[in-house]
Amino acid sequence: MSFADFEIKRFQAADGAEIKYVDAGRGKAILYIMGFGSSIESQVAFIEAMKEKGRIIAFDQRAFGMTPAVGELGIHQSARDARDLLEYLGLENVTMFGYSMGAAVIFSYVRQFGTERLSKVILGDMSPKLINEGDWKLGLYQGWYTREMFENDLEVIRTDYKRFALIVAEELLFRNNPENIRDFTGTSDQIRARILAKRNDLIAQVLIQGMVDISEEHARANYYYWETMAGSDFRDVLPKIDVQTLIMYADPGSGYCPATAEYMHKQIPNAELMPIYGCTHMAAAESPDQWRSSIIKFAY
Repeated sequence: MSFADFEIKRFQAADGAEIKYVDAGRGKAILYIMGFGSSIESQVAFIEAMKEKGRIIAFDQRAFGMTPAVGELGIHQSARDARDLLEYLGLENVTMFGYSMGAAVIFSYVRQFGTERLSKVILGDMSPKLINEGDWKLGLYQGWYTREMFENDLEVIRTDYKRFALIVAEELLFRNNPENIRDFTGTSDQIRARILAKRNDLIAQVLIQGMVDISEEHARANYYYWETMAGSDFRDVLPKIDVQTLIMYADPGSGYCPATAEYMHKQIPNAELMPIYGCTHMAAAESPDQWRSSIIKFAY
């Protein structure tokens, strides 16, 4: 199935914004909250695989895909849009699956609404706090991402978005090696060349295209998604996730480390761990069979 074969639907969020979504398959429902910059179109293969086993619902977050950049932008609004969609569809006992930034949307959802309308949660390769500071070293880039870097990123997103996006892409594409110092230097052209010299497979090409080759509207919107995601601390939310939870994580990982997942496992009351070995943050593409089968087994 191609993107053109999907029936694109729409609903009106509480603030009047029109949100585009797909609702495919039958049976138990998963509401899929996608990662930074992802869209329905970029997730066709995953949605198709899920609908063969059950019901899969996914929406384009504001400024992504077919949903325009209207109203408030960021993960907290995405969480409200997720709740509005569940209410619009009249759904209860849903499995909410969030990958990467999508997991941060789930954290925000739980902070705002508890586990209302949810029966299960799946968290895909994410940390509850991205900035590493004080005694917290389980955030982004295996502990390398500091508050100074976060504040600098907010400036670079506005002034040199491509360079920001390529740094993120590079840091997510290569497996963690604690002995190597992370390299955040170079112009956008230098970083792109550095990535492709080491990894020029389809996964790298698609990630770069999806993060860098985007509209100006999308690039501007990403400021608010990064600000609300990377600037939040959701550690206090974890004990409030009081439904059955699957924590999926890449091992050795790239964006995050296995110890982050282990920390979350201790904090969430009814959680289980699912490592995807030999993978980076791109585990869903690097090991798609295990990734999808783990979700299907848990949710359906």
